[in-house]
Amino acid sequence: MLTVGVAEEFLLLGPDGAVVPSAPFVARQARDEDRIRPGFLAYQLVTDTAGCGSLHELRGELSRLRLQAADAARRAGVSLVSVGAPPFAAGPLGAVTDETRYRELAGWFPDAVVAGRGCTCQVRIEVTDRDQAVDVLARIRPWLPALLALTVNSPFADGLDTGWASYRYHLQQHWPTFRPPGAWDGADRYDSVVRSLIHSGAAPDESTVFFLARVPAGQPVVEVRVADACLTVEDSVVFAGIVRALVRSLITDARRNLTTTPVPTSVVDAHLNTAAHGEVRLRQDRLTPTMPAAHEAVVRLMRKIGPALSANGDVDDVYRGFKRLRQQGTGADRQRRARRRRKGTTDFVQFLAGSTAAGTAEG
Repeated sequence: MLTVGVAEEFLLLGPDGAVVPSAPFVARQARDEDRIRPGFLAYQLVTDTAGCGSLHELRGELSRLRLQAADAARRAGVSLVSVGAPPFAAGPLGAVTDETRYRELAGWFPDAVVAGRGCTCQVRIEVTDRDQAVDVLARIRPWLPALLALTVNSPFADGLDTGWASYRYHLQQHWPTFRPPGAWDGADRYDSVVRSLIHSGAAPDESTVFFLARVPAGQPVVEVRVADACLTVEDSVVFAGIVRALVRSLITDARRNLTTTPVPTSVVDAHLNTAAHGEVRLRQDRLTPTMPAAHEAVVRLMRKIGPALSANGDVDDVYRGFKRLRQQGTGADRQRRARRRRKGTTDFVQFLAGSTAAGTAEG
């Protein structure tokens, strides 16, 4: 059984929607420094689960950490919200957390600090060894647009609808290494590429090589980083279940010596852009007979992972969650509906905070 862990990034907002740079204080209030910590920017909070053997266990960990962080945020007079980017312009959007590593990163890429506003849901799958993990990276490339399409959750910025479903994806392209991984032959080649990026100045260290899927230094882990922060716990659980099943499917392909058709990075980038713009329609009432390529990729993804979902014991959780996505739409869809229905900024922030702490949200 492949263990699965999730790191989630959150924003701290005031009632007026302004970002509030109180993450260091909120993290201390939460009193769980191993699992809850400040993010790159001083209004971002990060939670990190342990590796879990089941989605039931993962759901419990995600819920516990979200509730613990939300309670600490309330005691600090702010709201914890799980969206891909700040929906409003107010507040110190460039406030970097006062830690040496973060200050150095901001110094290396001052123009990319704006990209730091993006919040992600990062899924980690532990595999046998790093060679296997790098092989998964090569095989997962064509599936990245489908994974993004399922998790888009950042339609707003500066108080306006950006026209993107994942404005976070647009923002983070300011980072030099924010790109799909390559099809590299083994861990040694992967490490060589990472070293060359550091040597060229594209990243100060291994932890700041922000491939959309990567292998952390010294760990037999596949870390998928393509997703927006997920609006609800259930969104995160479903996404983690899909990623775990996909990784298992790709490992099975490798064991059967099944080759993959190379997909040019330009094609992967184009489909990622389609997904980030929200052109992949998941809601049943929005589907058309002529489906975009990225939507077709979502359909193929769900078909591919079926046997692995069964092997993992995740069929009910994932298919129930996917059905809900088909009925209610992505996080971006639900945000847009909620923004239309609610009376002003404070009410919308309350919706986001309530969705973050609760299991589901319809908008």
